[in-house]
Amino acid sequence: MSGSGKRRSIIQVFTIWFFALALVPTLLAVYATAKYLTLQTVAWANRYLTQMALYESQIISLSLKHTLGEDGFFFSFQGEGIAASKGGLVKRIDPAQLGPLFPVEPEPAQIFAPRFLFGFGYQPKLRLREMPVIYLEDSNGAVLYLAGKKEKPSSGDRLLLKAFGLKENLEVGAPVPGTNLRVRVWASVGGLVEEPLRQLCVPLGGTLILVILLSTLLYPLAAAQIVYPLKNLAERLSRFDPAKKEDIFAGSKFQTSELAGIASSFNNMALRVRDTLSELEQKVKELEEKNELLHQARRRLEWLASYDPLTGVLNRRSFMERCLYLIREAGGEFPHVAVLMMDVDNFKTINDCYGHPVGDMVLKKVGELLRHQVRKDDLVGRYGGDEFVLFFLVNQPGEFNVLARRIFTSLSSALASVPEPELNVSVSMGGAIAGRVLIDDDRDLERLIGFADQLLLEGKRRGKKAVLIRCAENLSFITEGKTNHCGSNRNNM
Repeated sequence: MSGSGKRRSIIQVFTIWFFALALVPTLLAVYATAKYLTLQTVAWANRYLTQMALYESQIISLSLKHTLGEDGFFFSFQGEGIAASKGGLVKRIDPAQLGPLFPVEPEPAQIFAPRFLFGFGYQPKLRLREMPVIYLEDSNGAVLYLAGKKEKPSSGDRLLLKAFGLKENLEVGAPVPGTNLRVRVWASVGGLVEEPLRQLCVPLGGTLILVILLSTLLYPLAAAQIVYPLKNLAERLSRFDPAKKEDIFAGSKFQTSELAGIASSFNNMALRVRDTLSELEQKVKELEEKNELLHQARRRLEWLASYDPLTGVLNRRSFMERCLYLIREAGGEFPHVAVLMMDVDNFKTINDCYGHPVGDMVLKKVGELLRHQVRKDDLVGRYGGDEFVLFFLVNQPGEFNVLARRIFTSLSSALASVPEPELNVSVSMGGAIAGRVLIDDDRDLERLIGFADQLLLEGKRRGKKAVLIRCAENLSFITEGKTNHCGSNRNNM
């Protein structure tokens, strides 16, 4: 072998070695380093935001306890304020009283940055671009903004996050001890990873430019040995379809045994990918089915927590809570509150003579009829046994009289057409109406419902299949029987 031929052989070997050990690893290292840094930055930010959420939850808990003086309150949001309720007592709290809201300084152990990157001794510094947004959330899912600025991710941020497979936002939460509230902290991931990556551009960019320049000079020498064969390899890989069971390298010949080995490895990998893809599709389908079952179970549990499973109307606890909520939110639009108590006449006789399944059928039928008779904003609940209670917000007592008469007439007519004629199902009603300003808490609402129940019993003593309506001007005298009549109505079947 001549000297020049030997030199060309050495140059070719060097070119292949350079491309294999310099250019490709450098490109992979740039991407891997950037991705690793972003993942570590997000992990650091998650710990930082979690620490912030825990800190703020402790501050808010102490502030609420200092403001209220005791625990056990139920918190909800009213506009930009917080309402604390306990045993009928309602206190309103200004969010400004919750104490200082500011980021928690991270501990040194929480901060990560790769040391001596590529041997340059370079270490990026990590910091937040904007103060995270702090929210307060109650058990009903209502959200109250506290502090911070919610930044909108730019197109560059979205492209960067998509390249690294990251979500656009990072959100953590922590419960406020002793309350039903929860602190949520939100931050943009683009704002978190922007600064470390910007600082990383100098060493990585310089290394990449240097490798590209050297690769350009050596490319003509390496093209015949590795570039063109690799291009052929890439073209065949681009045509690879996991759904088609074919050998993508059939009939191919490569000048080097290394590339032939790579082609064989890719071919074997393609076969494994097909098998793995089929298994993954099956597992994804199974997970989707399980996830749907979990969602259905969750919706069922939420429904059972608020509704009576037999009749489909609100249970007693949810009925009282929603009544008080509507009373507080009504403003000055509806000055009167009315409740209508109703039960099935001779219900015990129906159970004794025809059995409990028939009694359940009657209750279910009554619940279904009541749900279709009330207006959109009215409430229907099962108060206990065969007793149902209806809630209305009205402008004047006469409006309640018309509503009660219509519901009583329609319900009586529908029950008269029950398929079992021997049942002879009928109902009695007692209605009470009072000024909305008299209802301050659940005890006042209980008094008004108790008054309606007394009227129901009075109507049944006078003769069943009746509706009796009266008005109370002072709820504190209801238990003594001292009520004022502001309009009454009695209908008999």
